[in-house]
Formats: sequence, structure tokens, C-alpha cells
Amino acid sequence: MSQFNQQLELARKRQHRMYLWLLTTFALVFLVIVTIIFASRGTRIEVKPDDATAVSINADSWLAMVVFGSVYSLADSTEIEITADGFYPHRQTIEQADSGKVLRITLTPLPAKIVLSTSLEDNQTAWLMDDKVIAMANTLEYELPAGEHQLSVQHPHYQTMTIDLSLSRGETVAQDVELQPLQGELTVNSLPSGAMVTIDEADVGKTPLTLPLQGGLHSVKVSLTKYETTEETIEIKNSKPELERNYRLSPETAGVRLNLKPSGGQLTLNGLRIENAQLISVEAGKSHRLTYAKPGFFSQSETFTLSTNEKRSFDITLQPEMGKVEVLSAPSATVTVDGKPMGNTPIELDLQAVSHDIQLSLNGYRTVAKSITPSAAEVQKLSFTLIPEAQAKKAEAPRLYKNKAGGDMALFSPNDIIKMGAGRDEPGQRANEFIKQVRLNRPFYAGTNEVTNAEYQQFDSSKSGDPQLPVTNVSWLEAVKFSNWLSEQEGLTPVYDVQGNQLNRINDNADGYRLLMEAEWEWLARKTGKPEQTLFVWGNERVIPTKAVNIADEAAKGSVSLYVPRYYDGFAGIAPVKSFSREKSGLYDLGGNVSEWTHDSYSLTAPKPDTVYPHTLDSSTLSMRVVKGANWRSGSLSELRASYRDGAEQARDTLGFRVGRFLNGGNE
Repeated sequence: MSQFNQQLELARKRQHRMYLWLLTTFALVFLVIVTIIFASRGTRIEVKPDDATAVSINADSWLAMVVFGSVYSLADSTEIEITADGFYPHRQTIEQADSGKVLRITLTPLPAKIVLSTSLEDNQTAWLMDDKVIAMANTLEYELPAGEHQLSVQHPHYQTMTIDLSLSRGETVAQDVELQPLQGELTVNSLPSGAMVTIDEADVGKTPLTLPLQGGLHSVKVSLTKYETTEETIEIKNSKPELERNYRLSPETAGVRLNLKPSGGQLTLNGLRIENAQLISVEAGKSHRLTYAKPGFFSQSETFTLSTNEKRSFDITLQPEMGKVEVLSAPSATVTVDGKPMGNTPIELDLQAVSHDIQLSLNGYRTVAKSITPSAAEVQKLSFTLIPEAQAKKAEAPRLYKNKAGGDMALFSPNDIIKMGAGRDEPGQRANEFIKQVRLNRPFYAGTNEVTNAEYQQFDSSKSGDPQLPVTNVSWLEAVKFSNWLSEQEGLTPVYDVQGNQLNRINDNADGYRLLMEAEWEWLARKTGKPEQTLFVWGNERVIPTKAVNIADEAAKGSVSLYVPRYYDGFAGIAPVKSFSREKSGLYDLGGNVSEWTHDSYSLTAPKPDTVYPHTLDSSTLSMRVVKGANWRSGSLSELRASYRDGAEQARDTLGFRVGRFLNGGNE
């Protein structure tokens, strides 16, 4: 066989193998398709809306295929994408559970878009789509649903244009809009007539005159010999295309030019206020009076008469008006005027005749202030008496107020000496009732009643009891901690420095809450509101007035060792606060109900004789403290007396407390 024939034979074999490979591949593909179709149930895709065209469905997986709108897949889930002209592409996941079902897919239509522009530059063009304003601009770029729409283009100086739009999904329409100028009309009349009318710097004729005028702003000037020229700007617009102007021309006048110093004053012409202008027109041949005035300056006037068309200038410079002010005070104090220190009183000031704020200040005294307006016509004399700051605060302090816990507080301003204790010859006197004199001279508040359970529970919620009863079974330190808590609630300086259960220090100058001093307690119980110091809270009589105090009465017979016969107070135990009559001091229950912790430490050391002690807080931190006042178990003469005192370290069911505090730390 020739070499040519051999090559021909090899070519036939290669071609045969290629056909065989193609046939095999086609068979395998066909087998896969048949396998997919027969091994899975197709999911038919129904695309909405019905008018969607050029619909294409594509599957992302090689294990899935789309045949005549149905998706066949061997995968657990298959992603498909659906596209159509005029709609957004839609992606959908088909699960095996969807096999054999019909999935209805609603495509979202693409909006149409319009891009319109005008040659205007004033941004007064209004675009209305279907009678609704959608923009106010020179150009419009707007998306809207496909369909039939009506667009209106409006401008105050142009004719309205209406455009009918028929838009397809996804369609973009771009167009330049040329608006036609509005054709209006202007009528100009004048009195007298025959005046020249100038519009936009061009003479157009004499009055009376009617002429066409395009929409827009136009300057109009009307001029006539021997008369003042009148000028204004008019507008021809859609809402009012036809305008009529009637001008009453004024004869030419004379005028004055003014240079006024200082500025900001009031200018009057013939008694009428006018605004300062570059040129003020006045009637020629007539006398005029021009006056310029400003507070703090002497006014100045000019009288003048001008001829026709005469122009005259006036330079008016006002001279400052100064007044003398004499300031006196007791005691001498620093004077400031409008925030500037001027010296100490007595002082004479030269001040301009405008309003000034004068203040007098001195350390420890209440600052006083006054507004004055000096005058050159007379010397003003100011005299002040300064009040100490503590005295001013005392005068401002409320006589009664309610503290943050709800207790009522009453103000007392003593200037008195209280003789505490009792002499040896006084019936019922005990050896610890030392005679002691204390000068009380610091204003202080005292609770009108003992602290109640309701008040105390705000500090310690674990404490139980009837809300209206005085709190009992609290230690002295617990009462002190309540006082500090109440001070903190009102932003006051605490009196007691307590760390844990240790009292470290007492602040005598603090304005916070505290327990009453023993001397304050006795002064309130024995002397306040009375002509003389008494033995008992209610007076000197041993017969107790009806409903005066809650003590051991006939009802307590058998439960206490001593009781007061033939006295009935109506309570077998503790009574709600304020159940009994108000005492002479204005307070309640100093003479009974529960005994009260006081601030003072308890000592059996006798005070120095013939010594008057000051109104200061006991600084001792000893744990034993003084207890004052009778309680509902008290029935002996000793206990009922106001000088009775006891010492205690522990809480009792007959022992409570009332709070007090110095006003302003007690500083006068």
C-alpha cells in the first residue's frame, strides 16, 4: 500500500473515532437529561404578570436543568434566576420539597425615569406630576411607575406647559423644556398726567399709558419736570398678569443731610419722629425744627428754612450729660457701678445720665443693689444700711417647713439664758440634775414632733411599726445616722462624722440635722412661750391638765410601779404623734409619749458654778448620752418634771428622738 493510501486510512480511522466520541458524549448527556427528568419531579415556574416578555429562567447548578418553564434538579436546593424585559431580575431558591409543585413568581417592574431641564436659573420652576408638586427646581430627575401620566411645568413668569407621558417599564425619557414667556399688561396713570414712564431703563411713553409686558420683575420710573421722580419694582406673574399703577406725583422739595454723633439717638422733625436718612425732604419756604436726642446726652436742635431745591447739611454732635451721685452707707462698703469698683463709702460719683447698676458690698453683709439714672439738674443722694448676711438669711428663713422625710420643723431664735437642772429643795429632784446656765443665742430649728416610723423607714426600710407612732428601740448612734442621712437628702453639711459604728467628730458649725442639745430641750420645755420658767412642761401646777401628756395614767395601774391617779390620757401605750394638745413652745409631746435622745453626753461631773456656758454642741464622743422627758410608762413626780434627766447607752421601747438643726450653722 502506498504511503498516500496509508495516510488516507489513518484519517478515516481518526474520523471514525471522533464520531464515536461525539456519539458517546451525546448519549451520556442525553442519559443525564433523561435521568434528571425521570429521577426528579419538575417544579413548574409560573411568571407574573402575564404581560412579562422575553422571560428567561436559568439554573445555577449542573445537577439542574430548565425544560419548557419547569426546573428539574437532583440537588437538595437549586438557585434559579428569572429575567424579563422591564423587570428587576428575581432570584429564587427551590427546595426538594417544591418538586412537583407550581411556583408563582411575581416580578417587580422597573420604574420609568424622566430627565427634564429648562434654561432658567432662578429655581422657581414647579414640576407637577398628576397634579401633585414633586419638585421646585430648574431641572427634574424623577422615577415613577410605568403608564400614562400628565406632567405640568409652572413658573410665575412663564406660561404653564402640560406634557402627556406614556412610559414603559425601565424607559428613560430625556427632554429639554422650553417655556414660553407670559404675556402681561401694565397700565400707568399719574396725577398730573404727561409724566414720562421708563421701564427697565427704556422710555416707553407718557401717562396715561397701557403697554404689553412680559412676565418677570421690571423697574418702573415715572418722572415729570418740577416733580419728584417715583420709582418702584413691579412683577408680572401668572397669578396677576395685568397690573395698574396710579401715581400721585409730589412737587420737588428741599432737603437736609445729617451727620449725627453719637449714633443710635432719636431724631424728630417738627415734633414727629423720623428715621435718619441720607437726605430728608422738607417743604420749601417753611420753618422747620430738627431735634436730635439720646439718653445720657444733652439734646440739640436746629431751626431752618430752605428754598426750593435747596440742600443743606447739618453736623450735630451731642454733649454728654453728667450727674453727681453721693453714696453713703453704714457700715462703710465697697461701691461698684456697672460691675466696676469705684471706692468705698462715703463717695461722690460723676456719672453719665443713663441707667446704672450700683452695688454696695462688704464681707459678712448682704450685698445691696439699686438702679439709678443721674441728672445734671440735681445731685442724687443714696443712703444704705447693710444687714449682716446671717441676719438677712434669718429674716428670709421660713418659720415652718417640712423636711425631706416629711417631718415639720419650727424655727426658734433665742437670746436667753436657760437655768437647767433643779435645786436640792425641789420635790422630786435627783442628784444628777445639776444647776447649769447656758446662753442660747443661735437660731435653730426643732422638729414639732418626735420622728415617726414612717419617716425613719425611709432611711431604714427594715424598721417596722405603725407609720404614725414615734419610732422607738433605736440607739443613739442610729438616731445620729438618720440625722446625717436627712442632711444628705437636703444637701446640708452633716454634723456627725461617723465611720461604721464609730463616732469620730462633731461639727459645731454645720447646718445639717442633729439631735437637740439638752439645754435647747429644757429651754423649749420649760421657758419657750411662757412668762417665766416652769417646773413641768405644762406649767407649775401638779394637777395635769386634760389631754396634756401621754404618761402612766389610771389605765396603766397594775402594769407599772407608779402611775398618776385620777388622770386619763386615753392611751394605754404609745400614742400617734400630735394626739395631744400643742404645748406652749408650739411643739408636741416634750412632756410625754416617749422619752427623747439628746445630743449631749451623760456625765456626773458637776458644771462650774457661776459660769454661763455658750450655745455650742458637746464635742464628746462618749457612748452614754442624755435622755430627756417623760414617757407613757412615767408616773413619778421625778420623771414628770422637765428637769428630769437620765443616761442611756442602749435602745428602749420607751425611747425615741426628735431632730433639730442650726439655721445657717447657727451663725448670726
